[in-house]
Amino acid sequence: MLEKRRRVVVITGAAGGVGRALLEAFHRDGDIIAAVDLPCTDVVDVTASLGGGHAAFHCDVASEDEVVGLVAAIERRFGRIDVLVNSAGVSARNAPPDWDWERVWDFVMAVNMKGTFLMCKAVVDQMVKQGGGSIVNLSSIYGLVGRPREIGNGLDPYLHSKGGVAQLTRDMAVHFAREGVRVNALCPGFVYTPLTKRLTDDPESLQLLVDKHPMGRLGQPAEIAAAALFLASDEASFVTGACIPVDGGYTAQ
Repeated sequence: MLEKRRRVVVITGAAGGVGRALLEAFHRDGDIIAAVDLPCTDVVDVTASLGGGHAAFHCDVASEDEVVGLVAAIERRFGRIDVLVNSAGVSARNAPPDWDWERVWDFVMAVNMKGTFLMCKAVVDQMVKQGGGSIVNLSSIYGLVGRPREIGNGLDPYLHSKGGVAQLTRDMAVHFAREGVRVNALCPGFVYTPLTKRLTDDPESLQLLVDKHPMGRLGQPAEIAAAALFLASDEASFVTGACIPVDGGYTAQ
């Protein structure tokens, strides 16, 4: 029996809650990981703790120059890129409180939408050249549906950015399907991560969120990582252009 070839997997936002779960999942699967996050994170330490020949890189995904340099460095080191998982993301809650609405909107769109676009654009040519690859974008339930009045204001850039990620996924999937590049998105419900900590630490808001999920609970990062692992695998070879909810039934209501 032939030994499985170790894939080269690029994960952005690798120091975050879902990002760390992705690192662990692809590490257990035997892949080589290029873990990407901002210099202010502990992505180097997190990656080193796994062992296995992985490498950590610092990059602001909202900067085209940094993204182009990042992808070139990964290609020089590993020779190919088999999987890209775009996990880097922010919400309006990550912006400084003194920013006005326009600056907050630009900040969220720059990381979530533009950053995902730039990474996809920089990686897809390499994937076409090598004969294929898989891209998994992290959208959200709020890339598929609106936020209820009791937990939203109707003008949240997070939703706008994640809707854009879903449409980018579909458009790329159609265009690159015959080149062997599959592009899919995961649309998580609320998950226990640093991004949602301000909400989940408050008992009242936590209960409100739990009640919105038919399963009666929020998700765990490992559950999102498991779905990403499937989409990146050969078992999903006939899946492209899909935006798959991993949401405890939230969008089924």
